[in-house]
Amino acid sequence: MKKRIVAILMAAAMASAMITACGSEETQTTSEESTDSESGSESTEGDYQYVSAADAVAAAKEGGTHVLDVREWNNYVSGRVVNSEWCPIFPLEDDSLVETMTAYAEENFGDDEDIYIICNSGQRGAQKATGVLEDAGIDASRIYTVEGGAEALAEESGALTTNRTEDSIEWQYVSGAEAVEAVGNEDIQILDVRDDDTYAQGHLEGSLQCNLKEIEDADAQTALYEMATSEMDPEKPVYLLCYSGNNCAKTGISVLKDAGYDVSNLYIIENGAKDADVAAAFVTE
Repeated sequence: MKKRIVAILMAAAMASAMITACGSEETQTTSEESTDSESGSESTEGDYQYVSAADAVAAAKEGGTHVLDVREWNNYVSGRVVNSEWCPIFPLEDDSLVETMTAYAEENFGDDEDIYIICNSGQRGAQKATGVLEDAGIDASRIYTVEGGAEALAEESGALTTNRTEDSIEWQYVSGAEAVEAVGNEDIQILDVRDDDTYAQGHLEGSLQCNLKEIEDADAQTALYEMATSEMDPEKPVYLLCYSGNNCAKTGISVLKDAGYDVSNLYIIENGAKDADVAAAFVTE
């Protein structure tokens, strides 16, 4: 139930972010910058710990550290650190995001790992997130701000990417026969992430569909995020079908994780549409 609550709260956060993004193009790209810049010289004052952009990327790659991105979805999905986690604190004036982050911390930060916070410029967003995490009972000694935020990360070669296939997720698989057996089971969701034309040529009956053929396309990832938070149930297992059981399905699982889904409930259909049992069960209606 807690994960369902977090997913619902994140859906509300996404809606808030989309409303914010409805202004001018300048507003879309600089809303967080203008908020952060208000802090001016205060950004380096106070009891905050800092880590460099390069060290944050290395820590995320090695594992053993929570790299927490608190930017709005549109900024995060356009370029993220591999293995980073997403829980927004922007817009800063949206108090519901405090509740979201508190629940996320309680669910995910019960270990002893350090937490590296990424906001746009390493100032007010990270500062607010630090306060929320401390209020949630996280020891302040574990919390660090990525100095310079996403702006500094953008200067590091390859630090920000839209490729999610290298995330350190324990990918789980079900066989084609298991997937076919799940057709019609209301307790299991089958998500087809192949393109529209391929899906129309044959798919498992009752499956949902979201085109992730272009796995690094931010708009495609956003479309899946919106489907996950509005049309799908985070409490039910999801079987993902792609072309061969590889990159498209992995991308889908990474996006669903951001939407609040428990990765232990997410499965790739092994060999994808190439599986003989799956292909034999395809319908075209």
